[in-house]
Amino acid sequence: MTHTTLKSFRASSTPLISLFKVYKDMDDKKFTEELFRKSVRHQTEIRKMIEDKASNWELDRIATIDLVILQLAITEFLYFPNIPAKVTINEYIELAKNYSTEKSKIFVNGILDKVLKELKENNNLPKYGRGLL
Repeated sequence: MTHTTLKSFRASSTPLISLFKVYKDMDDKKFTEELFRKSVRHQTEIRKMIEDKASNWELDRIATIDLVILQLAITEFLYFPNIPAKVTINEYIELAKNYSTEKSKIFVNGILDKVLKELKENNNLPKYGRGLL
C-alpha cells in the first residue's frame, strides 16, 4: 500500500493508494467533526457577521477558501471557549498564508479582528465569561 498526498490522488488511482493519516488521534477527529457541524449549523449567522465586517465586499466576491477559513474561525470564537481567541486567529491566518492568496492573510486578520472586537464589546464571547451561546 502506497502513501501519497491529496494532490497526487486521482479518480483513476488504484484502490490500493492511501492517504496519510488524517487525524492525529480520536480527540482530533472529534474536534474536527464538531467544528464542521457547528460551522454548518450556524452558517447563516456566521456569514452575516462576515458580510457585516467585509465592507465593500459581497460574499460571492470573497475567495471560497477565505470564506471557509473565516467561518471556521468565527465558529471557534463562538462555540469553543477552551481555545483562546488569539490562538484561533493565528491558526487561521496560517491557513490563509498556506492555502489562499498573497493578500488573504491581511483580509482574514482584519475580518477576524473586527468580529472579535464586536463580540467582546457585546459580551457575546464565551471565552470571556458568558458561557456558550
